[in-house]
Amino acid sequence: MFERTRITGAGGLAAGILFGAIMSLMGVPSSSAFAASAAPATGAEAATSPKIHEFVTLLADPGIQKWLKEEDEKKSAAEHVQNAGDESVSHYFVARLRAVREHVAALAAALPDLPNQFERGVGRLQAEIPRRGTVVLLVLLFAGLGYGVEWLFRKATQRVRQRLDDLPVETVNGRLRLVAARFAFAFGVIVAFALGSIGPFLALDWPPLLSEMVFGYLVAFLATRIAVVVGHFLLSPEAERFRIIPMDAVAARFWSRRLAAFVGWFAFGWVTVGLLTTLGFSMEGRQLVAYALGLGLLAIALESVWRRPVALNDATETPSSKTHRLGRGAQNAILSVGSVLLWAFWVSRAMPGFWLIAVIIILPLAISITRRAVENVLRPPGSTQVDGGAPSVVAACIERGIRALLIIGAVGVLASICSSVKPLTHCKGIRRMSRGRTFIGTFSKPMART
Repeated sequence: MFERTRITGAGGLAAGILFGAIMSLMGVPSSSAFAASAAPATGAEAATSPKIHEFVTLLADPGIQKWLKEEDEKKSAAEHVQNAGDESVSHYFVARLRAVREHVAALAAALPDLPNQFERGVGRLQAEIPRRGTVVLLVLLFAGLGYGVEWLFRKATQRVRQRLDDLPVETVNGRLRLVAARFAFAFGVIVAFALGSIGPFLALDWPPLLSEMVFGYLVAFLATRIAVVVGHFLLSPEAERFRIIPMDAVAARFWSRRLAAFVGWFAFGWVTVGLLTTLGFSMEGRQLVAYALGLGLLAIALESVWRRPVALNDATETPSSKTHRLGRGAQNAILSVGSVLLWAFWVSRAMPGFWLIAVIIILPLAISITRRAVENVLRPPGSTQVDGGAPSVVAACIERGIRALLIIGAVGVLASICSSVKPLTHCKGIRRMSRGRTFIGTFSKPMART
């Protein structure tokens, strides 16, 4: 069988129409036509020639040519999307595994050169900052100034803080006023530390590299200080009456310290990896350092999981056949496996899997913490933090609203993950969920009917 030649694109189609029109006007030469070939043009040909000229002039118009080019690009883009939609899930995962292997191979190839990169970075650091310990000394100096301004703020607000001890906490309104006052005081502490540490540093002129390093580590100090203040605001290890999330003093001290350690390690590691770019490290070298620092975060997470104090409800609740809950060992094992998977997915740059595991771990914990905090703050008058009674209507409504917001946020994260995976982007439900049409359409259809 013969293969037919296909003219693609609107430009080719127009050229084909023009060629067909010319051929139809010329006609197929017959025996009588050969005899009249030398004769002048007939009246029909004279009438048709201006039409051909007008058609050729139309094709030569820049606007028409631009339109034909756009049509060709649209058709090419449609064919590209159709070809991408034909990509199977197995093909995607094979490509991802190939990318992971190439990434690991690049890291292994960069590992022998890592000491040389450290040597070059130290040499550049010593060339621009000759004195050793200058960065550490300046960071500690300005951080000390921040703690000094914070101490002055605490001294100036001492009477106000003493009044907080006298505020009643038996009623819901009293607890809400106390929470608002403590939040304002915590915000003031953070602002005082920032003004005392970062403010004086920014007021002076510094060499570029020294300025970048000191400012970065001062920001890390500020992030750690924020974590400490937030931990004391929510957990209040020293005073149970100020505690928003109900737990005993031992657990409050444990989690406030772990929160500060995790945030501090993350902040200082983030700044350190960012400075490696300025010091001339390669991308693979920076990734190796980041993954090594990530092991520190993994160690803090695993230590927190296995050494966490027993919760109040776990210690006081008796086993029942009606409640089916995982034991403490099973919970620790699941959280440990999830933490290791987070680090492994991050190292392998499998970010869809990373965010999926993160949502699975964080969402139930966030829902549980917010539920306990809301029920504690809005508990009825006369009840204690560990009563575990039925919550009020207002507390139930607020807790359900926060839970809905957390779930919507998790769905948004999962939708963005699915939209980044090519085989799933052509799924109609995934596209609608990523654009928010499913949630809006659920309410718009009943309203449209009314």
